[in-house]
Amino acid sequence: MEQLISIVMPTYNRAQIISGAIESILRQSYANWELIVVDDRSMDHTEEVIREWMRKDARIRYVRNEREKGPGGARNTGMLEAQGDYLAFLDSDDEWYPCHLTDSMSTHALTKADISFALWVERHGDITSYNFENKVERYLLNSMRTTFETWNDGETIVFEKGLFEAFLSHTRNFFQLNTMVFRRELLDEVGLINEHFYLGEDTTYLIRFFDKYRIALQTKPHSVYQESPDSLYFFCDRWQLDPDTIHLNEEVYKKIEGLSFKSIKVREHLRDLVAQSDTVSNKATQLSYIDNGIASKYYTLSYLNRYDRKKALHYCRQSLRYKVSIFNLFLLVKLLFSSKSGNAFLHRALNFW
Repeated sequence: MEQLISIVMPTYNRAQIISGAIESILRQSYANWELIVVDDRSMDHTEEVIREWMRKDARIRYVRNEREKGPGGARNTGMLEAQGDYLAFLDSDDEWYPCHLTDSMSTHALTKADISFALWVERHGDITSYNFENKVERYLLNSMRTTFETWNDGETIVFEKGLFEAFLSHTRNFFQLNTMVFRRELLDEVGLINEHFYLGEDTTYLIRFFDKYRIALQTKPHSVYQESPDSLYFFCDRWQLDPDTIHLNEEVYKKIEGLSFKSIKVREHLRDLVAQSDTVSNKATQLSYIDNGIASKYYTLSYLNRYDRKKALHYCRQSLRYKVSIFNLFLLVKLLFSSKSGNAFLHRALNFW
């Protein structure tokens, strides 16, 4: 008999698009699941939409938070409500391929893994892209295949030790909460998601499992990651931002600033984990890499605030505190001499991600 999988779906004001995510669950070839939709106090008609789905399928449940908790807190509510043997997650604007639950549970049975992940595709409007066929991604996947245990002719990579350091070393990410399936009993050891993180709460949760449990990565796509207009990350095309030629309006700047602070908080958390780890072999290199990432965030904020000299100097000094570079040194000199003009060289080091 199929074991029950509890699917946790956090949502907030997604009444117009959540049905796509639910339909992808209904299309699963694996039938023994329950869907727990956790409404983080939406102000639209999300509840009405979900209750209509509940009338169609008794496996769907609706829970509304008593207070707004953010994405991590909403997932925690769902996990505490779960009755299944296994837990899975799907965001309310994303979708699963019909094979996801069946293939994941087969992988658990075959490899004796505690946790499974899979790859994904990204969709922006009408354009769908599979980025794991790119040169860097193929190289990193093949590198992991030669370093770690493999199953199904290399289609599945299994990790027991060394995953945390590999995760830190790679320039690409292969692990996403929306493809994670794990035994619910692990909650007793790992605990719930840290609700203080409003960005990267999923990543900081995943790495708690690394090097502690047997983890299987299925190297074919199982989900569709939607780059929605209301997404935390895709409120604008940040690849195209050019603060030297296009004035950033206050709303866009505030979002970039807020994301930067949240990203820095996550990176500082990672830094603490590396410093305390007894499995990372080259701590100095990893700490330097993390410090460089934090410095680049402060550097970008400094450059964006160069018309506010006091604020820009504050951010620039923060950048220098983590990592001294030719970029933040040059920017400091410009700010000290009250130069507010843009600069093509300094522009090269901006990090909007």
